[in-house]
Amino acid sequence: MVTGILQKSIIIIVCALLLASVARIFLRSKNVNRTERTQIFKTAEYLNAWVILLCFIITMTYGIFNHFELKKSVHAVISLNYSEASQAQNSNGTRYNMAEIISDEVVERAIEKGALKNVTVKQLKNCLTVYPCVQGGVEDESQYHISTEFAVEYHASKDTYHLDSENVIKLVAAAYKEHYIEKYTDNFKLDEEKPDFEKMEYMDIVAYLDKETTALLDYLYGMAEENSSFVTENGSTFNSIAGKVYQFQETQINQNLKSLILQNGIVRKGQEYVDRLLYQNKNVDFDRQKNFASYNLCNQAIDMYSEEMTRIVLVPTWDEEGKYYMGRTKVGVDELSVMATNFSDYVASNEKEIMDNNLVINKMSSNSSGSQLQGSADLLIDSSYEIIKGFEKETIKAGREYSNHKMNQCIAVSIYGNSLMNELKTLVLFAAFTYGMIMLRRISKRFPKKA
Repeated sequence: MVTGILQKSIIIIVCALLLASVARIFLRSKNVNRTERTQIFKTAEYLNAWVILLCFIITMTYGIFNHFELKKSVHAVISLNYSEASQAQNSNGTRYNMAEIISDEVVERAIEKGALKNVTVKQLKNCLTVYPCVQGGVEDESQYHISTEFAVEYHASKDTYHLDSENVIKLVAAAYKEHYIEKYTDNFKLDEEKPDFEKMEYMDIVAYLDKETTALLDYLYGMAEENSSFVTENGSTFNSIAGKVYQFQETQINQNLKSLILQNGIVRKGQEYVDRLLYQNKNVDFDRQKNFASYNLCNQAIDMYSEEMTRIVLVPTWDEEGKYYMGRTKVGVDELSVMATNFSDYVASNEKEIMDNNLVINKMSSNSSGSQLQGSADLLIDSSYEIIKGFEKETIKAGREYSNHKMNQCIAVSIYGNSLMNELKTLVLFAAFTYGMIMLRRISKRFPKKA
C-alpha cells in the first residue's frame, strides 16, 4: 500500500515540476527575443554530471517502488482444450460459466490449499476479475467467436497486500482445476448411506450387493474402454480393478452368500416373503402372456406376406469394385421379424424370472435350519459391504487420478507476471521523462523575469 502511494507521488512530483518548468518558459519567453531564446537552449549543459546523477537517483527510487507495486499485480490465462469448450460447454455437456473460476467455492479452496492467513473469501474475491480473452461482437454473427481462453487478474488491496501475488493466482488456478474435475468429470459414486440390512430380506440384500458391484463394473469397464493403458499411482488399471470386483461378485456374493441363504432357506419373515414372490410371479406371468400374444401376432403378420411382394424389392446394384449384384431393400416383414424376436426374448426372460422365484419359494418353504445360520449370513453381509466400499474408494481414486491426468491436458494455465524487460523499458521511459523535467527546469531559470 505504501509503495503504491510513494510510486504515484514520485510521478505526480515529476509531472508537476515539468508542467511548472514549461509554464515558466512559456511565460518568460516573451521577455527575450528569438536569438536570445535560441542561445539559452544552445548553451545549456545537457551532460551535466549533477543532472545525470539526480536523474539516476530519482529513476532508481521510482524503479524500486514500481517493482514492489508491480509484484502485487499478476494475471493468468486459463485455456480450455476439449471439444465441448468451443460450444460454451463443460466436458459433460452442461453450460460453461466462467464466473466459476473466481466463485466462492474456488476462492475458499485456494485459501485452504495455500493456508493463507488474515484474509477472508470476500476480501480475496474482490481482488480477482475474470473475462474472456477473445470474443467477437454479437452484431455480426459471422464474426462471433466463443472464447476458450479466460484471463484471471489479481490486484492486491489493503486487505491482501501481505500475500504473494503470484502464489495467489497459482492457488486460484489449481483450486479451479480441482473444482472443475470434481464437478464436471468425476461424477461416479455409490449409495452414500448404508442400508438397514436388519430390516431387509436376505435375498433382497444379495440383490442390493449385486447391484452395487455391477455399478462399479459398468463404470470401470467404461473407463477402460476410454483409456485402457492408464495406470494409477499404485500401479492399477481400470481393467485390473474390474477383475477384482468381478471375482468378488462371482465368488463372495453369487456363490458364497447367495448359496448360503438359498440352500439353507435363511429368511426373516418367511410367509410374507413367499407371498411377495407369489404376487410377483402373477404380475410377471401377466407380462409373459402379453409378450407371447404379441409374438404370435407378429408371426401371423409375417405369414400374410407373399413371396411375390418380397421379390419386387430386389434391385440391380453395383458394389465398390464395380461388380453387379441384386440388392434387397428392407421391407415391413423385416421389421416384423425383429419385433417377433424381441417378444420371444421377453417371454424367455419372464419365464426365467418365474422359475427363479419358484426355486426361492421352495427353498424358503422346505428348509427349517435357516434361523440357525442367520448370524453367519449377517457377518458375511457386513464383510461384503465393507469390501464393496473399499472397491468404491479405489475406483473413485483411480477415476480422479485419470480425470486429473486428462484435464491437465484439457485445462492449461499460464501465469503472467511483470517481466524484467518490461520493467527496464518503464525505467528507461521514466528516466527520459525525468531528465527532460530536470533540464527544462534548469533552462527555465535562465529566462529573465523581466525584459
